[in-house]
Amino acid sequence: MSEKPEILCVGHDSVLNRTRRMILERCFAVTLAQSLSEAIALLTRRRFALVLLCHSLTDDDWRSVVDFIHSLQSPVRILVLGEERSQLLLAAQDEEFASGGPAELLQKAVAMTGIAQSDAERCAADEPARNPEKKLA
Repeated sequence: MSEKPEILCVGHDSVLNRTRRMILERCFAVTLAQSLSEAIALLTRRRFALVLLCHSLTDDDWRSVVDFIHSLQSPVRILVLGEERSQLLLAAQDEEFASGGPAELLQKAVAMTGIAQSDAERCAADEPARNPEKKLA
């Protein structure tokens, strides 16, 4: 895999941010933002392949980040971790995601950023998906 696509992870919980960085850095260059102002500053200066919004953000923070991203000349795709955030008015290219674990999060981020299948296989998580098909004995 040549240069890794950049992802911005935004959330107030530093432990969750660091954990997500460990998971996602297999395939991505990960930047963390722990505040709304930090996220907006980063989005103003840099172009990311994906912005991941943590469930630790307040509703007002979510709306502010989503509105800011959608106001950009070239809006970036948004992956919202959690459900029931329909009030965010996400764009068609954005998605909500209730992760089943690290492998699913990595797979979703890979799919949303359009990483080539050959590159995705090289950076895939060692952990299998949590909902594997049950084998019949």
